[in-house]
Amino acid sequence: MSDAWKRFIAGTESITDVAPVIFRSWQRSRNFHVDYEHVAKNELLPSPLLRERQLAHEDLYLAGRSLLPQIFNFLHGSNYIILLTDNQGCVLDVLGDPTFMSKAQQVSLSPGANWREEVKGTNAIGTAITEASPLQVLGWEHFVHENHFMSCWAAPIKNSQGQIAGILDISGGVGQANKHLLDLVVMGARMFETNLQLRELQRKVGFYRQGVKIAGELLQQGFIAIDKSGIITEINPIGAQLLNRKTEDILGRSASEVFQTPRGWAISNESLNLQFKKSDGPNILSRLRQVIDDSGQSMGAVGLLEPAQSDLSMDTLWVGRSEVTLHSFAKAEKAANTTSTVLITGESGTGKEVMARYIHQLSPRRSGPFIALNCAALPQTLLGSELFGYEEGAFTGARRGGQPGKFELAEGGTIFLDEIGEMPLDFQVTLLRVLQEREVVRLGGAKPTKIDVRVISATHQNLTELVAAGKFRLDLFYRLKVITLDLPPLRQRLEDIWDLAPMFVAKYCHSFGKPTMTIAPDVYDLFFRHTWPGNIRELENCLESTVAMSDGPILGMTDLPDDLVNDVGNTQDSQLLEQHTKQAILQALNQTNRKIAPAARILGIGRNTLYRKLKELDIK
Repeated sequence: MSDAWKRFIAGTESITDVAPVIFRSWQRSRNFHVDYEHVAKNELLPSPLLRERQLAHEDLYLAGRSLLPQIFNFLHGSNYIILLTDNQGCVLDVLGDPTFMSKAQQVSLSPGANWREEVKGTNAIGTAITEASPLQVLGWEHFVHENHFMSCWAAPIKNSQGQIAGILDISGGVGQANKHLLDLVVMGARMFETNLQLRELQRKVGFYRQGVKIAGELLQQGFIAIDKSGIITEINPIGAQLLNRKTEDILGRSASEVFQTPRGWAISNESLNLQFKKSDGPNILSRLRQVIDDSGQSMGAVGLLEPAQSDLSMDTLWVGRSEVTLHSFAKAEKAANTTSTVLITGESGTGKEVMARYIHQLSPRRSGPFIALNCAALPQTLLGSELFGYEEGAFTGARRGGQPGKFELAEGGTIFLDEIGEMPLDFQVTLLRVLQEREVVRLGGAKPTKIDVRVISATHQNLTELVAAGKFRLDLFYRLKVITLDLPPLRQRLEDIWDLAPMFVAKYCHSFGKPTMTIAPDVYDLFFRHTWPGNIRELENCLESTVAMSDGPILGMTDLPDDLVNDVGNTQDSQLLEQHTKQAILQALNQTNRKIAPAARILGIGRNTLYRKLKELDIK
């Protein structure tokens, strides 16, 4: 054992007879409060979680299946082991001589173990991640005394963006130091990097071939390709010009960063019209289509860019990946290109006004006004004057010169009548006449005014039942429901939370002047267990409160409102959670004609995880 290690443990602050990289790591280990005698936590991931980790780093793990034996050929019979970890220091795979393998297992140098410095102190894997460079840790250079029996050599494996994708490590007994092992582990890491680049290139070839086929002759417009991680991998000069940036400043960056929106682009099986919100140039309308490989896995999205003719703000950006939401997208786009009245139904908080604004922004009337009126928010005495306006002297307190109503203010645009089911019967008669004659008469007036207004209405009530009860006119009902859009509650499209939650977090981080925050996985778990009686509005209010009260940078369970956590804890037991899980899986399978890969993508889980869930829940 080295005196340098003993002196450091005893508290000596300046030690010159140890490599600077090791001394820095010792200091970090002490700051992490790692026990220098033995590792306090040597837990291994259980097999299902380890398998999920391997699938999450599938390219790296599959490369290791072929490369680890090749590299180990240089070590065979020398009592070494070779390990592959992910970029977080979790061991994915191990190959080696049985004699040293048994010793290594005693300190959990095994698949599923975490060897970050925060957990194991100075070691080749964790220190190579922190220092982002190849290095060796020999015997006593390990911070923890129980690891002094071994020497290790490690090198980072980097992806095409230069980020650490994993670590290759060689470990052996402390008496087996070999000056060539660091060269060997660096060479092995380069072999991994070449393998990863080849896999990426193979996917890109198919990706771009399909992209060109989709875009076709429209490639004279701006063209963009985004991989499944949200990274822009291709853009033509026209697209770069539209974004007012150089091509080299766009490629390799995330779409959300370039377009300055948390979910500015969406991947779907159908062509979508979405708009990127830009602060330093024109807003850009994108038409993207998902690219699927032969196994049904998403490879990303390709599509076109063009200048937008209207300003689609975050408040009118409709996001979500569920099949029902994508269907609503498609139906809304078709409705936008007509002049027909639209009736939007759905529970409170499902986003009916957002959908109405979305239709307006995609319609030929986008340059005209969008006027909204909540029919339930005004007393009956004011509803008529708000809708139809009034002339001077029409009633006590009437403004001099009169005042136009909402219909007149919406001239050339769209009027949105929310909670139409709350409109009194006598006003329903007047509204029907306005829709039929396309003209309004102000209160206290006699002269009709011609109007050119599109009407979109919404309600959370069952208008058919109101008609049967004599509370809503049948003729007005049919006049309003030429096109009907039904927005399902959030509990029936929980996968939309993957898109809605980060959008709301980004919105309120910007509003409160806070740095962008991310959401912890256990928060998503709780969100998927909640029934969301208030739907999207409840989710937005929850995240507004969470962002306001959090110090970031990660929103965790302690940041959530107490009533939400308590409500989920009191109302959800394992049986109910199992029921929701089974329902979500069955819904995804039905949407994909029982195809596993697309269903897993909808659910946001791996294929193997879905197979395991099918078995656990006895879904045939």
